[in-house]
Amino acid sequence: MFKNSKKQIKALGIMNGTSLDAIDYGLIRADSSLKNLKFLKHQQKAIPKKLKEQLLRCAQNKTTTYEIAQIQTDLGKLYGKHIKELKMEWSWDIVGLHGQTVFHEGKKSTLQIGIPHFIHKEKPKPVFFDFRTPDVISGGEGAPFAPFFHNQIAKNQGLNFAAFHNLGGISNLTYLNGTTQLAFDTGPANILLDAWIQKKKNKSFDKNGEISSHGIPDPLTVNEFLKHPFFKKRPPKSTGREDFDLEFVLKYGGKTFKQLSFEDQMATLTEVSARSIAQAYLKLPTPPKTIYFYGGGTQNTYLMKRISQNLPEISIENSDTIGWPTQAMESATFAFLAAARFYNKKVHLPQLTGAKKACFLGSVYL
Repeated sequence: MFKNSKKQIKALGIMNGTSLDAIDYGLIRADSSLKNLKFLKHQQKAIPKKLKEQLLRCAQNKTTTYEIAQIQTDLGKLYGKHIKELKMEWSWDIVGLHGQTVFHEGKKSTLQIGIPHFIHKEKPKPVFFDFRTPDVISGGEGAPFAPFFHNQIAKNQGLNFAAFHNLGGISNLTYLNGTTQLAFDTGPANILLDAWIQKKKNKSFDKNGEISSHGIPDPLTVNEFLKHPFFKKRPPKSTGREDFDLEFVLKYGGKTFKQLSFEDQMATLTEVSARSIAQAYLKLPTPPKTIYFYGGGTQNTYLMKRISQNLPEISIENSDTIGWPTQAMESATFAFLAAARFYNKKVHLPQLTGAKKACFLGSVYL
């Protein structure tokens, strides 16, 4: 338990997403009740190309333990470099570090790498990290964790019937309807699109969904993709690159997918994300009136359009409309979790992850 007298703090959250597009740094203000949360600042910092390639190989289980040890150190050094730059402009009291997920299997094990030492070295403030392990040890999926933050935002803003939705590499939702709370991964968001365009065109992503928007989804192929067992699972459930990668595209798309034009392939993969998201909402007890989207996928206008067209009865909004910028929500989540741990608050909701009991989340580097 932490003993502290600070009634209000600034917390810096650091988040590496599955898509490996950048590292997000988000600064929030929180008080000891967690009822007065405020977004302050956000910055994205680039990951050098070589390190990005190494992290991807790590996540694909194509590295040795020797290499993982070195990559973990190199990522920690990169955090330190970024912290050195940020402290010239920002100030903070604590840090919440997510790290880079290189393996995740719900209820069994999870691994996020990136040594916190280098953050602490540049600015000696408490660094909270390894948030997911306590949930997994308690029998939980270890994901998704953003709902703990969404639940607090909803309480603070009086949102009794809404949903929050992250479009990162993986797609996940939080559903809040009075006393009913659900949260789970729905499947892919950007991960298949990014993987396919990298393989075929050596590009990082389809900017604004421009290429996809010039294609036509093949409905039969979309249906084949949606036969993956994950889509039939009941919540709580989580997923990652272990389920949705190039192997998934080649296995479930089959010959038909290969015969499509590149534009049609991208449109088809977009439709897999959009349809799987829509199906998740349509299976809820009562679909929400509004969904607040955030994450890198909100920049893909074609994906957002397809989601909206698959959910015509639901209002589609970005999280900016409630004071939390779309690109900052994930890093703000881990700033919030660090603040909760600092103030000895169990914001953990075991019913959302399948854990046996509520627990404190995160270890700390003092």
